[in-house]
Amino acid sequence: MALQWPFLSERISKLGDLFSLKDVKDFTGKFKAEVNLAKGEDSLSSKFLVNGEVRTGEFFGIDKIYQLITLAKEKSNTIAGIRVYYGLAHESFDNKSGESAISTSAIDGADDSSLRPRLFLVAVDETGADIEINLSSLKDVPDGNGLGNGSPQPPFGNG
Repeated sequence: MALQWPFLSERISKLGDLFSLKDVKDFTGKFKAEVNLAKGEDSLSSKFLVNGEVRTGEFFGIDKIYQLITLAKEKSNTIAGIRVYYGLAHESFDNKSGESAISTSAIDGADDSSLRPRLFLVAVDETGADIEINLSSLKDVPDGNGLGNGSPQPPFGNG
């Protein structure tokens, strides 16, 4: 059973468990096996199949994670942690640079702008609320609270 907010403040920063890389690979291997069962079906599981490979995760650079934490700390005195949201986004890839673009609507000119699973990181306060961060004062950065558009694994990386 999932724990409910509010957590005791001394417990918040300790949520989560460390797992061996072997265990993580076991968990993700089971995920891959389940998704592979959905090949050819029009289901949520099939959206994890990208060019015949199962999408298993997404990589975010440490500088961007620090930026999210720093901005959240400026907005709220107490950042308790990071929540990872699952989402579906239209995506497009630049195979030369290894970068992706995501959008809430189909992307013009993309080879395949299907909805695909993507991860979004949001800072959370001690009450369990997402911390709203207004980024409008930063040049070329839209309003928002979260970090998204990491590097999907696959097609990039070996996650």
